[in-house]
Amino acid sequence: MRETSNMTWSYRVVHRVANGADVYAIHEAYYEDDKPISLTEEAVNPQGETLDELKDDFAYYLSALEEPMLEFSDFDKSAR
Repeated sequence: MRETSNMTWSYRVVHRVANGADVYAIHEAYYEDDKPISLTEEAVNPQGETLDELKDDFAYYLSALEEPMLEFSDFDKSAR
């Protein structure tokens, strides 16, 4: 998990159903007391200001594949 000014977050694989099809993507998940409480509405993309930062971001994405998958429908829309 990464921490940004009192907010803890990490990349997580999220499952959702869109137009009747299963979709898996990586979102940012935000935590309170180590429990995910909200997600980004849209999936996120790896990026960086340098090639090394992009490589580091990909490493975080890969680590998301090792965590339990989250269900998009488990999060209230107001929490996204």
